[in-house]
Amino acid sequence: MSSSVPAVPTHSDSSPPVPPSQLPPSPAKRALVAFLVLLGIALSVVKALFWSRGVWTAEASGYAFGGILMPASVAYLIAGRKKNRKPVVFGLIFAAISFVLLLSELSHPPRDLKATVADLAREASGTKPIDGGGAFDGPQDQLLREVMTEFLGEAKAYRGKAHELAPSLQTLYTPESFSGPEAMSHTRDGVEKISALDHAFALQIEQWPARVQEQVAQSGLSEYDQQEFLKGFHKSFSNSDIITLRRQADQIEVQWCNDTLALYDFARSHAGQIHVKDAHILIGDQNVRTQFDDLLHQSRGERQRMTDTNAQIAKLQKEGLEKFGLTRTDVGLAEPTDQTSKAK
Repeated sequence: MSSSVPAVPTHSDSSPPVPPSQLPPSPAKRALVAFLVLLGIALSVVKALFWSRGVWTAEASGYAFGGILMPASVAYLIAGRKKNRKPVVFGLIFAAISFVLLLSELSHPPRDLKATVADLAREASGTKPIDGGGAFDGPQDQLLREVMTEFLGEAKAYRGKAHELAPSLQTLYTPESFSGPEAMSHTRDGVEKISALDHAFALQIEQWPARVQEQVAQSGLSEYDQQEFLKGFHKSFSNSDIITLRRQADQIEVQWCNDTLALYDFARSHAGQIHVKDAHILIGDQNVRTQFDDLLHQSRGERQRMTDTNAQIAKLQKEGLEKFGLTRTDVGLAEPTDQTSKAK
């Protein structure tokens, strides 16, 4: 009599159960993870746009990438490694950190453009220490500081030379300047030198855009940022009323110089007929006196035109600086005290 023996199941060919962490996520979980990741990326982009004042540049792209990389790295270390992979947790951490970083960015007001330019101008002029690595030390800020430093340096050099020449014009048109050939030559040479100095600086200003273009090309900025920088510069330069007035002032000064040289050359050639007595100019010859008076009138008229134009330039300069809360002293340029040369 045989007895039936129950069959014993064999497990030699069966596979161990798959850990839950290694099971593929369900479609619903995959959708949730994708949403959380996209949300984190969107938050990082918003943070970058807020930081760049709404302008998407290469610098803003780098800032956004850094804002994505940091929370992604943290989320990966906690819930993204193979032994402990939890996609939903990864997405939650990534989105949460991105949200916290955005709140942190929003808690700091964006840089005020005018305040930035004002600080950079003070740094460029040497009236404020350079805040290296500070809030205004990005690549574009460094380039703007470099451009302003060079221009203000040239303006200071010009003003120093003009100050040295100013004494030679103190007696302009006075009887003392016509008291003899030596005095006439001294005044004449002073007029010629100051006019040449002013004209040379006017040419420097005209050539400034080309110099800025060289500086931009050597700056290391991206092509887009270079174009944006130059676009802003050329727009400001081309549309500047000050630049237009400077060109007019330079033309007027050239004419004033020619008329004044003609006046003093005429006086030198007739020095024997021109006398100074009791602070008065005496010319006995009627024809010489008439020509002298005409030349003097012409020269003084051009000088008045030049003075009026320089006053307009100084007014526009003051208004432009005041828009940024600056004065000429803030940028290392004292208020002009002499109206003979251009307001720089």
